[in-house]
Formats: sequence, C-alpha cells, structure tokens
Amino acid sequence: MKIKLEEVKEKYVSLGVPEKNVEYALNAVKTCTKKDFIMKNLTSDIRKVDATTANSMLDEMFTANGGEFKHENRGGYLYSTFYLIAIVALGIVTFYFSKENRSMQFKFGGALLLFIVLFFRTFIPTIRGRFRE
Repeated sequence: MKIKLEEVKEKYVSLGVPEKNVEYALNAVKTCTKKDFIMKNLTSDIRKVDATTANSMLDEMFTANGGEFKHENRGGYLYSTFYLIAIVALGIVTFYFSKENRSMQFKFGGALLLFIVLFFRTFIPTIRGRFRE
C-alpha cells in the first residue's frame, strides 16, 4: 500500500502541526529541496515545529514522493553529456590538425585530455549515485 502525500498532510494536521507549516514542507518536498534545509526552516523560531515531529513528517513525505535524492544525479548526467560531446568534437578537431599543425594538435590534445578527466570525474560518481550539486 503506497502512502500519498495528501494522507501524510492530513495525518500531521490532525496531530496539531499548523497547516501552513505542513503545506510548506509538502511544497518543499515536491520541489526536491534538501531535507536539512527544510528541517532548519521548520524548527526555526518562526515556525516552531518540534524537531522529532518535523523529522518523521519529512521522512514520510520523502518516502511518499519517491525519496530524498530522487533528482540528485540529474546535474551529473547533464555535465557528463556535455563533456562527452566536447570530447567527440575536440577529438575530431585534434585528428584534423594532426597532419597540418603540430602546435594546434598539442593545444587541442591538451583540451581533449582535460575534458576526458572532467567526464570521468562527473560520470563515475553519477553512476554510483553520489553526484551532489
């Protein structure tokens, strides 16, 4: 049985958490805001939500929404794709200059090597699920 976000909202409103605070948490979870940031705002002097209540509410909301790090690796895939395109383009240009100009080949080869390093520095952590923006 899958828990829905509206059920979590109703549960915590019935437990005495002000509806505006539950709405804030719900909207923040939907926009994939980091849990630490939401917790800090919920337990602040203005909202005054108990830390244990806020923590359990956020845990349930993130579970219902698909997890805290649901969209965390998107940037890693985006950067990796950009670097891969740059690698292919620089590879073509480098091999084009291989016959004509050694100095240009060396410069483009250096840029190619840089993009290969950047590609692996973003792609491997992204595959492992550890890329953080």
